[in-house]
Amino acid sequence: MLSSAQLAVFVPAALAVAASPGANNLLAFRNGLRQGLRPAAVALTGRLAAFALMLAVVVTGLGALLHTSRTAFEVLRFLGTAVLVGMGAWVLWSARAAPASEKGPPEREDGRPRRVAGWRLAAQEFVTAAANPKALLLFTAFLPPFVSSQDGAAAAGAQLAVLGALYIVCEAATASGWAAAGHLLAGREPRPATLRRLDQASGCALIAFGGGLALADPPRR
Repeated sequence: MLSSAQLAVFVPAALAVAASPGANNLLAFRNGLRQGLRPAAVALTGRLAAFALMLAVVVTGLGALLHTSRTAFEVLRFLGTAVLVGMGAWVLWSARAAPASEKGPPEREDGRPRRVAGWRLAAQEFVTAAANPKALLLFTAFLPPFVSSQDGAAAAGAQLAVLGALYIVCEAATASGWAAAGHLLAGREPRPATLRRLDQASGCALIAFGGGLALADPPRR
């Protein structure tokens, strides 16, 4: 289906793109820190489901509409900005509402963060990924250059599907790394005040990502 030359070029590029800091990887890190490695891994299913839907959109050719349509991009960009800014504001408010004393419990009597249901974490990952039109544009613009047009190569749609599946695997691997980093930090038993500062930084970063999305240039015809 894919040649060894395609794989040798695509896989490192996909890992580099997937590992880059972003709203979803920030969520994975925070979930690993606040909820633990297993819940963070469960939450990743939401992101991977969103990416699988995006891949289906791209393979069926609908991604080209978003790539060229200013109206479609603007609508999704507005929704994505609202989701990221709203989530960041919620994280900031949660950190602000925590007890001010470092000796006091941040959320529970045993001093540990309150557990959140796995499906809620997965829903956050799904919405964050699905509401960002730049993630869909990533599939639209990133995958096609790796499609081979040489004689004997598989159909373009089939190659896109395989490349997209490989990218999702790379995304799962790197996101797990972000979650593991948060879990390792949690193992150092940071003080409640440190957790609040990390939450505040996470909230500000999410708002910044939303602002960056709002300022992104729409696709041109």
